[in-house]
Amino acid sequence: MQNSENSEKSRGILAFATNTSDVDYVAIAQQTLRLAGRMLNLPWTLVSADTPASHHNQRYSIDHNQFIPWNNLGRYRAYELSPYAETLVIDADYLVLDDNLLKLFDVPFDYLLQRQSHALTQTWPATMGSTSLPFVWATVFAFRKTSKSQMFFNLVKCIQENYSYYQVLFNVEQRNFRNDYAFAMADIILNGYALSEIGIPGSMLTIDQSITSLRLNSDTITVRDADRAYVIPRTNMHVMSKSYLQSENFQEFVHGLTS
Repeated sequence: MQNSENSEKSRGILAFATNTSDVDYVAIAQQTLRLAGRMLNLPWTLVSADTPASHHNQRYSIDHNQFIPWNNLGRYRAYELSPYAETLVIDADYLVLDDNLLKLFDVPFDYLLQRQSHALTQTWPATMGSTSLPFVWATVFAFRKTSKSQMFFNLVKCIQENYSYYQVLFNVEQRNFRNDYAFAMADIILNGYALSEIGIPGSMLTIDQSITSLRLNSDTITVRDADRAYVIPRTNMHVMSKSYLQSENFQEFVHGLTS
């Protein structure tokens, strides 16, 4: 699915979304892509496919406090499926609230990964295991269609298809497949088994609890959960509460910024 608001196809936004019995990821992605397209003045493409339940992974739901089905197994196809020469890939639950990501395309790169992240109410682990290496966040990344980028995505595919081997090789404690880990492994291998510091500048904010509303002001965002409100500087954010992202409140939030 592609929008038609912008005819320029050399640069655009890509997202993947597959519905499960619990979450309408396609509807969420349509909202977040509308928002990203307006903030960045770029066209967008949504990739979605029905897959059998046996192909679903698992993720922990902060709204339900349990593991639920999830399909995150096709991200390595971004290079193949993107219609753009320069692509920004975002998760369905990533909110673009300013135009800072456009600055990425002002510098030379093959691909840029989000290497730093912080949460609103907790501290994230920094590595893939107690004796492993740092991971990256596949929530948002950018790439150009170059030979190195193509090698990167081919490596991600190889890692996904042989994850049990790479899990042992990198001393990964979590058995559940994560794009964050596969991207980190591919990046480390492609850089000669060395860590790179080149990536998307800054730290990605994750709203890691179930929330009831967002309110955007000129330079701040108010995030409310059941108990309190947080006023934070305006920034792009990863919202883990899928219940909120499927709510009328979120639809109104997006409508107010895109209409």
